[in-house]
This record gives sequence, structure tokens and C-alpha cells, in this order.
Amino acid sequence: MTERFEFPFKENYVEVDGVRLHYVDEGTGPPILMFHGAPTWSYLYRKMIPPLVAAGYRCVAPDLMGFGLSDKPTDESEYTLPRHVELMTGLVDKLKLEGVITVGQDWGGPIGLRYAIDHRENVRALVILNTLVKITPIPLIFSLIFRSGGFSSFLVRRLDLLRKMAFGGKLMFKRPLDRRAKEQYKMPHKNAASRAGIAAFPKMIPTNDAHPNAEYISAIDRTLREWDLPVLVMFSDKDQVFTIEEGQRIADMVPNGRFQLIENAGHFLQEDAGEEVAERIVTFLRDEAQIS
Repeated sequence: MTERFEFPFKENYVEVDGVRLHYVDEGTGPPILMFHGAPTWSYLYRKMIPPLVAAGYRCVAPDLMGFGLSDKPTDESEYTLPRHVELMTGLVDKLKLEGVITVGQDWGGPIGLRYAIDHRENVRALVILNTLVKITPIPLIFSLIFRSGGFSSFLVRRLDLLRKMAFGGKLMFKRPLDRRAKEQYKMPHKNAASRAGIAAFPKMIPTNDAHPNAEYISAIDRTLREWDLPVLVMFSDKDQVFTIEEGQRIADMVPNGRFQLIENAGHFLQEDAGEEVAERIVTFLRDEAQIS
């Protein structure tokens, strides 16, 4: 295993439908399935895994296809939202995970929630972090990238603009990011060919009813309104992508929802406040969901 800064976890791999997926699998107990978004990978959860394992939970954090140490097809057409969900479903099946708690942030939100909708019998609780569950307007700062077409691909793949925006300053992080951690975040995508998965995600955002993903994601919002499982929603106060109001709305519409604000944290709250987020999850699972 390659030595990585603050990432002392064994590398595990499984093949699902011809795709080799990397995942972290630490601890024993009720399984917590942790989904990342773009342009990150399972490294994002490194601060959360140890306290969750210490509290008696099994943490499984996969790298999506196209990210981290997983396979990276170079054709953007291979990346669709249903395809990501299918691959993660295959991983759950291969690992025989039962009674999972899903944690999802950024694109990991709809991926984990779509898995949950389709496999209610295998889900015990939901943790929702800074994500989308319905048709979503694009912030102006991202308007050039978050659109369809070759120009968007050129910006993301050739110029590496999305990762430069994410890791180049304080746009996505609000607390100091160690130089070595930044190197690890950037490590998996060293060239344009490896960035197809990153380039595909912005085009998946449903900004209107005509978008191919509009119904697929809107179904999440409708289903959550009738969700009878414990749901913890945590949004951060410095996120420039998703608002606190949206997090509160999600929690309010869920019958068993609870909203908690993470202060002084940006879009990637797992990096800015990972230990705090993990502590709140443990309290929620033990005291409210009664899962331990």
C-alpha cells in the first residue's frame, strides 16, 4: 500500500460490472456507507472514519468510478448518474452489507439516496451533507463549467479548472488545508484523460424539467417527504454551492428529520470539520436512531 498523508487505511478492491472499484473498509458493527462527490475521493472521509470505528461502526467508503483509486474510463459517455448508482449497488451486494446507514455529500448525496430509495429494506438511517435532492440552479461562479458541451469538458479536463477552483484556495474549504492533504486530493487525476468522470458530473445537474436527470433526482425529494427512517441533515454555514436554507428545508420535509448546522466549514465539511461531523453522527445514531 502506498503511504498517504493521514490515510492509514488498507486498500481494498472489488470488480463490479467490469469496473475495478477501490474502497476503504474499517471497523466492525453496523455499516456506514460513505459516498463522496466531485472532485474528491474517499480521502475526504479520513477524519471521520477513526471516531466512527471507535464508536463501534463499520465504515465503508468507496471511490466512485472515475475517482480516487478506482478505474477511470476516458469516455465521458460512460458516466451517468444511474450508472454510478448501479456500481455502488453492486459494491454493496458484493460486500454483503446489511442494514446500512448512508452518508452522502455533493454528488454522493443523490447517489446514496437513490440507492436508499431502491433498497429501502436494506437502509436503517440517512445522513445528508451539503447536497442536492431536486432541480437546482447553478451558482453564477460555476456557470461556465456546469453546463453541457465540449467547452465545459475543455475547461475541466484540459485546463483542470474545476480542481483548481476546489483546491486552489478557500472557495471550498474554510479552514487551513495542509499542503500534503491538497496533494492527496489532487493525486488521482494527473492528466486530462483521467478527468472524464469529473467533467461528466457538472453536466448531470438538472437545472430544468427537460434535463435527463430531472425526474431521477426529483424523485428523491418526493420520496423523502414520506420517509419513515431517521434522517440527519448537516449543512455548513460557508458553503458557496448549497445553502443553509436548503438543508433546513430537507430536514423539515422529512417526517423523522433533524437539521444541524456545522459552523466555520465550507462545501467539503468532512475536511473542515470531520471529527465534529462524526461525533454528531454517533450521537444521532445512538440516541435517536438507536443504532449501535
